[in-house]
Amino acid sequence: SGINAEYGGTGVLHYFAEEYGEFKFCLELHPQKSKEWQMTTGKLHLVVERQYQDDAEELIAETQDAITRTLQKTLRKVKQIKMEQRYYKKREQEFRSISWLTANRVIWFGALTAITVVACGCFMMQNLRSFFIAKKLV
Repeated sequence: SGINAEYGGTGVLHYFAEEYGEFKFCLELHPQKSKEWQMTTGKLHLVVERQYQDDAEELIAETQDAITRTLQKTLRKVKQIKMEQRYYKKREQEFRSISWLTANRVIWFGALTAITVVACGCFMMQNLRSFFIAKKLV
């Protein structure tokens, strides 16, 4: 690959590469001696790395992927929460049904017990009356 350098006369060098890639530059400075400038030789090392034109597109794609993953995760959580709510609702309806049936059975059992107690009382009163009449105590 060819590298072209342009010097604009302002102390700035512009390098243009025909292909993308990593380039290493080694510049050697040879300033002239003067009263203000004491350095006679110096080296400057520059490393120019490849700049992708598609960086913005890659960043957008990665961001879209991250957003998509987050949305999918959120949708899975929402689905799980809905399933849990359906389960809790069904379980609560079953408990209410069981509670209603239990309360209904308790009421019927209480009524049956009351009828049994009244019937036993009537039977005992009839038995005692017939006993007292047979013994001629009344």
